[in-house]
Amino acid sequence: MQSKKVISTTRSEFAEKFLYLNGSSFSLADYPHMYEVYNSGARETVMKTSRQVAKSTTMANIMITDCAMNEFFKAMYVSPTVKQTKIFSNDRVAPAIEGSPLIKDYYVNSSVVQNVFTKAFLNGSRLYLQYALLNADKLRGISSDKIFFDEVQDLKDDIIPVIQESTSRSLIKEYMYAGTPKRSKGTLAKYWYASTQCEYMVKCNSCRHWNLLGEDNIGNFGVICSACGKKLPLKGEELKAEWVSTFSQTEEPDMEGYRICALHFAEAPWVEWKNDILRKRERYSRSTFFNEVLGLEYDDGVSPITEMEIQACCDNDTPLSIIPTALDLSYASVMGVDYGPINSENSYTTITVVQRRLGKYHVVYMKKFVGKEADYAFIHREIPRLMREWNCTHLAADYGMGEAPNAEIRSRIGYDKVIAFQHNASQKN
Repeated sequence: MQSKKVISTTRSEFAEKFLYLNGSSFSLADYPHMYEVYNSGARETVMKTSRQVAKSTTMANIMITDCAMNEFFKAMYVSPTVKQTKIFSNDRVAPAIEGSPLIKDYYVNSSVVQNVFTKAFLNGSRLYLQYALLNADKLRGISSDKIFFDEVQDLKDDIIPVIQESTSRSLIKEYMYAGTPKRSKGTLAKYWYASTQCEYMVKCNSCRHWNLLGEDNIGNFGVICSACGKKLPLKGEELKAEWVSTFSQTEEPDMEGYRICALHFAEAPWVEWKNDILRKRERYSRSTFFNEVLGLEYDDGVSPITEMEIQACCDNDTPLSIIPTALDLSYASVMGVDYGPINSENSYTTITVVQRRLGKYHVVYMKKFVGKEADYAFIHREIPRLMREWNCTHLAADYGMGEAPNAEIRSRIGYDKVIAFQHNASQKN
């Protein structure tokens, strides 16, 4: 009996050595920024991408590689619609399996299932290709180790945790979320802002400026340095680049995020710079160009205030206080409350303490009530306590959903201290 030999390798090494694409051996040599995406060891990974940047190919290759490298591995792919899943199965997964000699000869044969929605391997691993737009009913009963969520921007946020229950008995429990951004709010945006938000920074060999590739890097004939206008190398020995986390908080999140846009693939054989970049910039609306080409959210005309604008107003060197300092207590404070429904996974009750200091308004404390604290009985005790602790003179509250809770708060802190606000669309002044 021939003994087995265990070989240690990375996903990218396996993919480049054993997977084939369109009849040729797969290679990342021209796209070095993708090595880290392939080899990420994070339990959760987010890919925020523009169109035509090999997102589907990447997901298919990682799925096949994980199944080939691990016995009895169960990978599940989920997109919003059956059409998207069929295209992914027929155009990305099936060609890689059938066109890669090692996979075709040693991992599949006529005894294992190979249809649109299930791909079985001889080592006991399986690929489940599913779809779920409004609910996850079709996915119940499937067990998996890793789930690949595609076109996440179009998936309902509340069905993702339901789908993730399929990994409840797995020792692995890994998830990848991928999609093209629309606005800074939504399902994809939620996962992106909870990730490391890595950007591929490219160093200019002329002026030494580090470039975060975006609109200012679009030249007449290729990607240029936003500082000096010289052409940026995107591959080969001249390339000096690295992934950098842009997550702005103190503690780095466990979820890894990568923005991948068309500019990263400017030297790919399928990219025609004039047609694919310059002409689209001229013809597309600004929001479409940002989403489809740059892989960036675009909020103008939709959100009155964007998250980036709020971040620009923040002083990152002065963290919010948990307990008021002597300086905090030397100023008058006002608390605001926005009520959310009990037991909701999408909306929460939040409070904010605001002070006016030397003509400017400062947010000195914020709290979101989640879990057991989201119960109104707890909130009714906590708000008066925090108002006393922060020496708040008034409570500004919403009138609509909050009128019943407001009555309870008034009974605890005094009628004249609660000011309820109600939006009136017909109000002139």
